[in-house]
Amino acid sequence: MGTQLQRRRWVYFFLFVVSFVLLVFTCPIVQAQEFPAKPITLIVPYGPGGGFDLPSRLLASLAMDYFRQPIVVQFKPGGGGSIGSEFVANAAPDGYTMLIGSPGSQSIYPAVENKSKGPDDLAAVCRINYAPIFVCAHPSVPFHTFKEMLAWAKANPGKMTYGNTGPWSAADLPWRQTKLITGMVTRDVPHDGGGPALMAVLGGHVMVAGINATQAIPQLRAGKIRPLAVWDHQRHPAFPNVPTAKEEGVDVVFLMWKGIFVPKATPRPIIDKLAANLKKIVEDKFFVGTLKKIDEDIHYLGPDEFTKLWRSEYENYKELGRMLKK
Repeated sequence: MGTQLQRRRWVYFFLFVVSFVLLVFTCPIVQAQEFPAKPITLIVPYGPGGGFDLPSRLLASLAMDYFRQPIVVQFKPGGGGSIGSEFVANAAPDGYTMLIGSPGSQSIYPAVENKSKGPDDLAAVCRINYAPIFVCAHPSVPFHTFKEMLAWAKANPGKMTYGNTGPWSAADLPWRQTKLITGMVTRDVPHDGGGPALMAVLGGHVMVAGINATQAIPQLRAGKIRPLAVWDHQRHPAFPNVPTAKEEGVDVVFLMWKGIFVPKATPRPIIDKLAANLKKIVEDKFFVGTLKKIDEDIHYLGPDEFTKLWRSEYENYKELGRMLKK
């Protein structure tokens, strides 16, 4: 009798273990099949009007077509993107809170200052695209080329004002590299995002600013700001007469990507579903056509490829940060 009872208990225990294992491994799959069942929030960690504004609103405008649920855009600027990044990293890992991030807030800042959130705190969903940074000046400045800017800055140490998007941001790191290479001294003015930095150079409040192509090109075409160089491997097709910084003697390249991230513990099936639907959105003719109007192309990468690129970039910035801090 005792032996039968003991066997029965072992059978119950075995069934419990099997049920538990099945529950653990099938729950994310069930969640992914049902996902999304409510609106998704997309956090923009920079101010309205910047280079992340239009792509975010475009994603939201097409969400119902592919997710069957709306995407609600929320701006949480500040701290070079760290405020919005930390908000998403601390959100429930259920796929309903996403971040549209950048190298500044997701690679540079966490690698160099151990602030904001990087690959140890967030999971990559996909990269949407990338664009270079233009070095732009207000039309009233006493120089017309990148080389002339360097010469003026050296002749007037500390007098040039430069508008960036916060310490170690996408507009700050390549400028620091430029100063390290050339030895020039400037007065740097941080702003909460590309939009405020652009407004500062448009208004003549700063002499020069690093502005990503999305924001810069309309103003460059209107003649409201002056292009000096582009931090890229090659000249921008929209402005073939504007040289790269490397052509001007300063070997600095920086590509400003836009990527989607979720909290680190988000189940992989949900990440895959997000990535698949976002891929459909960024390949939509309306999305592609709208970005084309501002000379941006789609450069989509899925979760695995983007994670690999992101981690490599993060580690490289750690080393570069050590050099720039010496």
